[in-house]
Amino acid sequence: YGAPGVELTGLHKETATVTQLHFLPGQGWLLSLLDDNTLHLWEVCQKEGCSHLEETRSFGLPGRPGSDSTNCSPGITRVTVVLPTSSGAVACLGTEGGAVYFLALPAMVLLEDKTLFPDEILQSVPDDYRCGKALGPVESIQEHPRDSSRLLIGYSRGLVVLWEQSTRVVQHLFLGNQQLESLAWEQSGKSIVSSHSDGGYMVWAVSSASQRTQQPVMSTIPYGPFPCKAISKILWRTCESGNPFIIFSGGMPRASYGDRHCVSVLQGQTLATLDFTSRVIDFFTVQSAESAEGGTSRRGGPGERVVAGGIHYHQPSPPSPGFENPRALVVLVEEELVAIDLQTPGWPTIPAPYLAPLHSSAITCSCHVSNVPLKLWERIVSVGEQQSP
Repeated sequence: YGAPGVELTGLHKETATVTQLHFLPGQGWLLSLLDDNTLHLWEVCQKEGCSHLEETRSFGLPGRPGSDSTNCSPGITRVTVVLPTSSGAVACLGTEGGAVYFLALPAMVLLEDKTLFPDEILQSVPDDYRCGKALGPVESIQEHPRDSSRLLIGYSRGLVVLWEQSTRVVQHLFLGNQQLESLAWEQSGKSIVSSHSDGGYMVWAVSSASQRTQQPVMSTIPYGPFPCKAISKILWRTCESGNPFIIFSGGMPRASYGDRHCVSVLQGQTLATLDFTSRVIDFFTVQSAESAEGGTSRRGGPGERVVAGGIHYHQPSPPSPGFENPRALVVLVEEELVAIDLQTPGWPTIPAPYLAPLHSSAITCSCHVSNVPLKLWERIVSVGEQQSP
């Protein structure tokens, strides 16, 4: 698996909707969360010389009708965040009630001694910030880029906590007052960025001098000052050539872009708004280049010309330590998958290998045509290039 054209399909026994999917890198495992609050572990297995996707284990969280909660701790509510750790041995589960649970993988067993309840966090929160209010649902959990034992946990109310798992200590509190939507680390682990419901984002310094930070280093509403939509997800990618990339979805003015689907790319003073025709589901950046030839993957050396899918490009030199140097932005929307070249001035779209998105309309029939004249084929290719310059 992993080669172009290879598809593996799995079907849940339940009829519930899939709400989240998470790959476990290097493990051949896939973790799925359904809207009935159950988690399922899938594995790529070999049977009769063929690979197939098989559900190996499931974990039912209590609180849903008809579930057997005898083997689970009480008080677990609906899961809002799933974060498989970099080791692939544990999945962190954030919930609506504000608790964080830890699930051992691949056994899918709850590690009850590691559970983090909101009351434990509130003991470190100053009285004037607490004011008798709950922290709200867990909105984001992010692993420290340099220390996997430290987790950044963000709550809906605006509080962000840096939690040390091994010692069970709150190392730092970021006392935000704006409703939180998303969190991201800066590569060095010295700063974090948080996005909020008012269409703004804030940069916070992670300092060891004090345990609490009340004011961010920088706070801005990119499309303000008029009311804006929430920034639902934000990424911070460092760049060796200069300013970092700040990439986020949402945040557009409500009056003029309230019904639009946008992702914004900001680097220094350059801001580009990508306006899509369907809802943005997710996006990520590509930091390294790999190509597939004959079903096997290989990495080209610095400056080596690599062939991938009929497109020739030069393999860049390995990224410098401490810099992510994103090459491309990949955006998944309801109707298509779009890739943006972040290394070419103007950030153009990378041409798709098809004339039209397969999901833009239902496919009702297909026809195979052989012996196509060369001139006709060249005209078809030309039309494709004009459609995706």
